[in-house]
Amino acid sequence: MGSYHHSSASQFFFAAGDPGPGPGPAARKPARTVRIPVTTPQDAAAARIQAAFRSRRVRRHVSAVRAADAEATRLERLLRRQETVDAVRGDDRERARFSEALMAVLLRLDAVPGHDPAVRDARRAVSRRVVGLQEVFDSVLAAPEASTYGVPASLAQVLEGIWGVGEAPAAPPPAPAAEEEARRSGWGRFFGVL
Repeated sequence: MGSYHHSSASQFFFAAGDPGPGPGPAARKPARTVRIPVTTPQDAAAARIQAAFRSRRVRRHVSAVRAADAEATRLERLLRRQETVDAVRGDDRERARFSEALMAVLLRLDAVPGHDPAVRDARRAVSRRVVGLQEVFDSVLAAPEASTYGVPASLAQVLEGIWGVGEAPAAPPPAPAAEEEARRSGWGRFFGVL
């Protein structure tokens, strides 16, 4: 294993009565910092212990975020099933149970501290995903009843009704004839563009 070095800084100042080397107080150079490496077995051991503790803490937090992500994946699969959509729409207890499961995942994510940037980013991504699942769940509950006995045939139909996935963008309105004539009579005709 590599050696660990610790450095300290020492500064030397001259007393007010001793002008020290050099011409005078106005032309003095600023104090220079000299780094002296200090390596002791205690410092090396402390650095190893701290690195091991930090890495264990990051691994523990990442595993908590992964567990919450796995639970979110399970809830997403449940939400995609038609039986779950039927049960949630038909029974208040099922609706409350599913909503509480989503909130439990968010609370579990909130309990993970975000000291490390990687943990913080992973936690943010999973929490955004869970919030998106909550929005989809709310939209499933608020979706208008379709002709199939009040239940859309699939989650894709619910999402299409909410976000307009299948809708084509509207075409721009055609230019009026007067604007077209003004455009043709202008500089475009002079340069031979039209």
